[in-house]
Amino acid sequence: MLEEVYKQINCLRIQIGCVFRLERLKNGLSQLDLSLKFESNPTLIGRIERGEVIGGWDKIFLLANILNIDVEEIFILKSRSDILKVIKESRLLENKLTSEKRKYYDELEKKVKRMF
Repeated sequence: MLEEVYKQINCLRIQIGCVFRLERLKNGLSQLDLSLKFESNPTLIGRIERGEVIGGWDKIFLLANILNIDVEEIFILKSRSDILKVIKESRLLENKLTSEKRKYYDELEKKVKRMF
């Protein structure tokens, strides 16, 4: 049972990062722009977006507020296809899709397919 809870937490971490990245891109903000509004640093924004760290819940609430994201919605685990759509939309909104970013999105899609 505990293993299933950890799996869901890991999936939520990925989901929250994907949703935040998409909303940031929709708003035309760089990680630096968002970090300045958030009074943080771009490294933390990147780590949250990549699902490496979820940060404190206070940070998640603040970021959601800045990006106009319904906090309750991001904690409801979405389906694999919904997350893949978010990733696809984010990829399309990237201004500079470098080979490194392309690789990141490819790996993220594989990770979501394994985890969800």
